[in-house]
Amino acid sequence: MNAFTRIGKKFDLDYVRPLAPSDQTVEYEKLAYANWRTLQNPIAVTDNGFAFSQAGIALNEFNFGYITAAERDATLERLKTLDNRGQISDYLLANPVSTQYNLTLSGSTGRMSNIVSLMYEDNQSNFKETTNKRYMVNFRTNAEVFNWMNFNFSGMLYANQARNNGVGLSDIQGMSPYDMLVNTDGSYTDINRYYTPIINRLVPTSKFPYANWNYNPINEIANRDLRTDQLNTRLQAGFNFKIIKGLTFDTKGQFELFNTFNKGIYNDNTFYVRQIVNQATSWNQSTNVMTPNLPKGSILNQSRSKAQSYNWRNQVNYNNVFAQKHEVTALAGAEINNVVTEFFGNPTTYGYNDQTLTTGIFPNGPGGTFFQIKNWMGSNQTFSYVNTYSYGTERYFSAYANAAYTYSKKYTLSGSYRTDASNLITDDPKYRYAPFWSVGLGWQIYKENFMSTIKWIDRMNVRATFGYNGNVDRSTSFRPLIATAGSQNIYTGDYTATVSSFGNPTLRWEKTRTWNIGLDYSLFRGKLYGKIDVYNKYGKDLIAQLSIPAINGTTSQRLNNAEMSNRGIELELGTHMKITRALTWRGNLNFSYNKNTIEKLFIATYAASTLYSGGTGAYVVGEDANSLWRFVYAGVINNQPSVYGADGTTYTFAAFTPGDGRDYMKNTGTLVAPYTLGFSSAFQYKDFNLSFMLTGKFGHVFQRLGFNYPPTWASRVLPNVKLSEVMNGKATDIVPLPYNPNEGRYYFWDRFHRYLSYLVENASHVRMQEINLNYTLPKSLLSRFNMSRLQLYAQGNDLFTIYANKAKEDPEYPLGTMNPRPKITFGIKCEF
Repeated sequence: MNAFTRIGKKFDLDYVRPLAPSDQTVEYEKLAYANWRTLQNPIAVTDNGFAFSQAGIALNEFNFGYITAAERDATLERLKTLDNRGQISDYLLANPVSTQYNLTLSGSTGRMSNIVSLMYEDNQSNFKETTNKRYMVNFRTNAEVFNWMNFNFSGMLYANQARNNGVGLSDIQGMSPYDMLVNTDGSYTDINRYYTPIINRLVPTSKFPYANWNYNPINEIANRDLRTDQLNTRLQAGFNFKIIKGLTFDTKGQFELFNTFNKGIYNDNTFYVRQIVNQATSWNQSTNVMTPNLPKGSILNQSRSKAQSYNWRNQVNYNNVFAQKHEVTALAGAEINNVVTEFFGNPTTYGYNDQTLTTGIFPNGPGGTFFQIKNWMGSNQTFSYVNTYSYGTERYFSAYANAAYTYSKKYTLSGSYRTDASNLITDDPKYRYAPFWSVGLGWQIYKENFMSTIKWIDRMNVRATFGYNGNVDRSTSFRPLIATAGSQNIYTGDYTATVSSFGNPTLRWEKTRTWNIGLDYSLFRGKLYGKIDVYNKYGKDLIAQLSIPAINGTTSQRLNNAEMSNRGIELELGTHMKITRALTWRGNLNFSYNKNTIEKLFIATYAASTLYSGGTGAYVVGEDANSLWRFVYAGVINNQPSVYGADGTTYTFAAFTPGDGRDYMKNTGTLVAPYTLGFSSAFQYKDFNLSFMLTGKFGHVFQRLGFNYPPTWASRVLPNVKLSEVMNGKATDIVPLPYNPNEGRYYFWDRFHRYLSYLVENASHVRMQEINLNYTLPKSLLSRFNMSRLQLYAQGNDLFTIYANKAKEDPEYPLGTMNPRPKITFGIKCEF
């Protein structure tokens, strides 16, 4: 039996939502509104969707004469004093807690063994009202039916109940730092989802189906029921037949079924329901007559998905020794695998009552060409009323054989061969079937006579392999594919379709040629052990995004056109030392280095946006596949921030840069660490065990958070925490705020400021993954309670990280994302 509880800290709001404080935010909003507006100021009823912040509303209301300067200034000064971090933490966030219980029962006779295990887990996420419960049952049996036949069977049943009523990270990140959730009297605030003064002045809200147009996330959480339930099962069975000495036959089958059920109910106290129903209402603005087009009541969304797979493998095994010097091991087999995935989506149900299980109807139909229905702003609208479906299948076939010959227990020659096929590859057999093979040599050098005098070497094996393996890429297709709409177009009455893939007529397996040389060793009677591996991999026919002439119907397509090399070394060093009679130490150090290079690829020219977006489209011959391409900042020229182009030319942020991006963009380094390090250590003192594990990654880069330069748009202005960096920085080193009043192209700056080389930092870091402390009670004490083992343990995870970058950001979880927080686990294990 094993039981534990893991408790974590609430996430750091300043890290996941790195906004400027309220006073700086308000001052920036004043600057942005006065100088860098990119849209007209909201004033008409059609501008209701401009969800300005409270500061933006005050500035705009004064601009149009609806409030006085004193009222504006009083509002802005009040907002500067507000800070919603405390309320967000209290009302929306939770300490993540996970509690798990495991029970294992086993028994056996001379010819049969059985084991069953039960698991229950209860999880509270980082967000209140977002939880899940997991249940799992495993059963396994092995039986010797006859002397020549064994039977094994295993089964798994898994259930997961997730409740997702809480907010998400984006909900919190979209709030201004002064947007409070609760007023001083405890009532809920209204966090603008509209331009509120327009709603109050120009919209007769009381005549709509719902008079309340307010939004507050606390209220949303309390009035919705969002569930995802999973029910999965796996069954495995197999026979082993002993034919003659050394020769056996295995046949194994596996069936899996995964079901997911999604159900979301929003009652009409939620803004979600009120907004949908109100906005769907036809409003005659001249008479203020409302015509509801959706029924009042809850809204229900439902869908389910199913994945079903089977696998059947048959294998012949042979293992024998001849004349005490010749050992032969061989196997051959075939395997088929089939996976079918299905999705079923129900149309949204309006006017739903979960108590009576009744639904509403469309009072005026679902809309369409002949029966047009207007929404509240006078635009045509339609309502979906049909189910949606999707179906996918993947089939694989493999035939394989392995053989090894060992002479005198010292020299080994091995080989393997397999051929694979998939329905994802072309139907042309020349491309569909892909033979892969490998050969290997092994030498247990420590068994040689000339090594017998070297007493400090316990074991030393030299090995070498060479061969090919493959991979199937699921992101493309050998034929052009179309995606059809699930129902007839409501205006034309016809079925419509779009081209989802233009096809790769020579689609084939990605192939990798690999050679590996390795050494396994154990020294000083096991006090020092480990291995060394050196490898060289060369990939051919890799899928890459290529530019093609537009006459083909698209300007890019994924084709088997790239070649890449991977070279590296892996080292492992372990030790086991008895320091005193009661104290022992185990340590293990792992180190690896990898360097990849794009060796072959034809792309005529690269747009700058292609390079800075990354992915296979940014593969460049001679460069690392994970290169981070960035503009080089050129300072401010003629009052405009600029970047360097080819041959030292400069281009401002006002327009895209021309030419081939390779001529002027900088490869700032690789995003994937070429050097990785892992170190684990364990001390055993009597019945106490203390261990820890460190990991390190070195030699790569990441992009830190830079200022986001937000213009006034149709929603909140949310300057991030780097505002002070810009205000206090030099324009020669960092992009300043616009120099020009009424900078009309300020909205265009995000094509550049997010992709500048000065934001790139060293990503090297060392992370304390975990620390464990265990205590096992003495058996002399446990025997009184008929227990064979009782262990108490505590574990700490993600306790700290040491960064090499000056920004002090976690390279794997940059500012604005959820970084791992320290977690503490307490548990107990017992055996009877």
